[in-house]
Amino acid sequence: MTHNTNNSVSISVSDEESNENRIRARTRRKRKKPGHRTTSELPRYFLRLFLRYWIVLVFESTRIITKSAKLKKSPDSIPNKKNEGNLNRLDPTTKVISGVRQRCLKLLPPEELEHLDILERKDSSSPVKKLVYLTGTDSSSPVRVNGTTRFNLFTGNQTFAERENSFQVSETVSVHCGFFNENGGFRIKDEDKKFMQSCQVVVSTCAFGGGDNLYQPVGMSKASTQKVCYVAFWDDVTLATQEAEGHKIGENGYIGKWRIVVVKNLPFVDQRLNGKIPKMLSHRLFPEAKYSIWVDSKSQFRRDPLGVLDALLWRTNSVLAISEHGARSSVYDEAKAVVKKHKATPEEVEVQINQYRHDKLPEDKRFNGKKALCEASVIVMEHTPLTNLFMCLWFNEVVRYTSRDQLSFPYVFWRLKGLKKVNTFPVCTRKDLVNSMGHVRKAKPLVYLQGMNDAQKSGGGKSKSLTARRLVTRCFSSRPLHVCIVGSGPAGFYTADKAHEGARIDIIDRLPTPYGLVRSGVAPDHPETKIAINQFSRVAQHERCAFYGNVKLGSDLSLSELRDLYHVVVLAYGAETDKDLGIPGESLGGVFSAREFVWWYNGHPDYSSLKPDLKSSDKAVILGQGNVALDVARILLRPTTELASTDIATHALSALEESSIRKVYLVGRRGPVQAALTAKELREILGIKNLHIRIKETDLSVTPADEEEMKNSRARKRIYELLSKAAAAAGTFEGDCGQRELHFVFFRQPERFLESDESKGRVSGVNLEKTILESVGSGKQIAVGTGEFEDINCSMVLKAIGYQSVPINGLPFDHKKGIVPNVRGRVVSTEPGLYVCGWLKRGPVGIIATNLYCAEETVGSISQDIEEGGVGKSEKEGSKGLMQLLEKKEVKMVDFSGWEKIDAKEKQMGIDRNKPREKLVTWEDLLAAASADS
Repeated sequence: MTHNTNNSVSISVSDEESNENRIRARTRRKRKKPGHRTTSELPRYFLRLFLRYWIVLVFESTRIITKSAKLKKSPDSIPNKKNEGNLNRLDPTTKVISGVRQRCLKLLPPEELEHLDILERKDSSSPVKKLVYLTGTDSSSPVRVNGTTRFNLFTGNQTFAERENSFQVSETVSVHCGFFNENGGFRIKDEDKKFMQSCQVVVSTCAFGGGDNLYQPVGMSKASTQKVCYVAFWDDVTLATQEAEGHKIGENGYIGKWRIVVVKNLPFVDQRLNGKIPKMLSHRLFPEAKYSIWVDSKSQFRRDPLGVLDALLWRTNSVLAISEHGARSSVYDEAKAVVKKHKATPEEVEVQINQYRHDKLPEDKRFNGKKALCEASVIVMEHTPLTNLFMCLWFNEVVRYTSRDQLSFPYVFWRLKGLKKVNTFPVCTRKDLVNSMGHVRKAKPLVYLQGMNDAQKSGGGKSKSLTARRLVTRCFSSRPLHVCIVGSGPAGFYTADKAHEGARIDIIDRLPTPYGLVRSGVAPDHPETKIAINQFSRVAQHERCAFYGNVKLGSDLSLSELRDLYHVVVLAYGAETDKDLGIPGESLGGVFSAREFVWWYNGHPDYSSLKPDLKSSDKAVILGQGNVALDVARILLRPTTELASTDIATHALSALEESSIRKVYLVGRRGPVQAALTAKELREILGIKNLHIRIKETDLSVTPADEEEMKNSRARKRIYELLSKAAAAAGTFEGDCGQRELHFVFFRQPERFLESDESKGRVSGVNLEKTILESVGSGKQIAVGTGEFEDINCSMVLKAIGYQSVPINGLPFDHKKGIVPNVRGRVVSTEPGLYVCGWLKRGPVGIIATNLYCAEETVGSISQDIEEGGVGKSEKEGSKGLMQLLEKKEVKMVDFSGWEKIDAKEKQMGIDRNKPREKLVTWEDLLAAASADS
């Protein structure tokens, strides 16, 4: 791997007054209406009005005259009144002095602006001294380009692990930051590059797709016109659109004050992403620049740029200045607004926000004293290694998730702990900086013919810049690439979604229903999490994709048979068993895994006949304190009236309605600081109406090691604070004997399960050993037993200690880790063509969205193997052969149309019960519905 090192200076009134001191109330006289006044009364009436309000009239007249005079003298006045509209609305944060509204942006006087020079400064306190941009196409960073992913030769392939590493601040940081490959796109003429390399201060904008006009900057000093570069990036569509309207580039490359740089071979199909390149990567486009100001193409820059740098950066000792968001403060609120305004699809926003929740991004409205949510139509920055790193990370988030950069700004701002000198200025300042003209026409989408320019230049011959996708299209134009994905959960569907357009994809699953844990694992009172099903349905309905339900790998089909039929086999069947504690009494009746209980209340056909004992005792014990444990506890304690309108299985709802469980104990080996849950899930269960929280005061005491953990993790600190507040709110109130209680039991580990004396073979409680924490270095603490024991009596125990995958014949398996040994999804010790994704690949960790990145990595490995010729060389039968084999074995396969019949019946049954759906919970009912006549 080669590296390109960045060496530039870059980026009271009292209620107790006596009656004597009060003003006596004056009796109000009834006034006559003006229409009933006599002629002699009117002059006296108007005279009284004048005498009463003459001061106000004089003041307002003076203010209007003064304001008019100032507008006439202002060099910033714009002839086109139509464009001004409501562009300069007054902001409440501005002040009125002597009747004149003062500007938010405090620039130096004109005479001082003329003598303002570019400030040279070095920040020795910055934690980042050197930024290294990752380049090359070696095996550590394989390039993945296909029709559905946004990673490409321009961005490079940033894996999820590399994303995490890029947030680790040190003196030297390596990061993906665009311009990954010389053939990656965004090509600029050499003469334009030379000009851009001469800029020390730059004001830039762009218009791709012909959507916006070019607005000339106003308000700059003469000194700034000589020291500042104004650069507008256009594509061919914008160039043609502007030329058709008479706006042609001069021989010197300018239109007015703007140097027009025409970009060829834009790297993204999404024009919004192409616009993020000059917006966020100015330090890469202008490698010698010390400062830059970005202005959205729909705006007109209207202030002196050096004066802006002085006001927003130099005087405030800032390195980055950006406008606060005018309407919202929370990224989670902004996400809802983005979906509501149709700025992005609900599915892609959910993926991004779920990941941010998983990473424990707080809902705080401010970070480091600054407003968390910002509006990035104007970005003023000093090019330092730290600010350049910030912009790289921000750009990478936009590429990985949605192009709505407001959603990713708070996350990067929060994660990049070293960035402190940020000036988040008020909205009125932004309105003082630019005139917002609005979009004048709809931008034309990019017609993306991948590699066309390369093919033309090489005369149709072979080119090293051919990507995996082009190779697939070329090699399989007459015979498609056959891919089989085993497992129809999130990992399987994300893999199918990211796979090559030239591939024919078959998804098989042992259940007659698709979507895996989204259907059977997500709690019924979390319907918003199931929205990913909409995206998966679109994938399944694609003409190149097919679903084969009720087909079990290992009994209906062998792995070797699948490998004979398909070029590529991806195993994504997840984890269908559980980890064991290995302690006495684990096989007693009444001891279940959380997975079994979750599948029971979610209507999984394997566990619809489960009989959890909810009546023999008022207590249940849950071993574990993760999100799954909270899900189970919430279902046990939430009022059933709130569950009745969800898609919970009817048999589970009926059992919960008759349940005697009133006290649930959540048992964890370590303390509240180490609890493996998220703030969002914790808030939800703490918010259940009439639920009493019980936490021992002694369990909330913290050690210096705990303090250090909370100092290093805001999420841990927030969880501890929530638990402390809940404990304080509960106090010492005992309440009624029948009240619902949630007990957080810390510093306890199970020693054995107790057997009932009255009912042999059934559990009656858990014997727990008290623990203490010992440090093992690197800020980590582990629980060790103390030899002290205590019992909790109960009729049911749920083990929420983790899921585990199962091996199949012919597949290498790591029984200790519960995964298939692999390198970036490639199964080791096998012939090429076998891959894994999801929990089978990385273990049972992460949220739904985590499978997206996991799938991207696996598909990247597949792409590379195809490009290198290790996969796809032979003829395969694919779907045709699979159908023949299933018919021969008399397997009653359920296709996607069969699932749609199940889906329709469940929804119709749900309507009758005022629920989103009433699930079919037996194999017989599911198969009957799938085969029913339409």
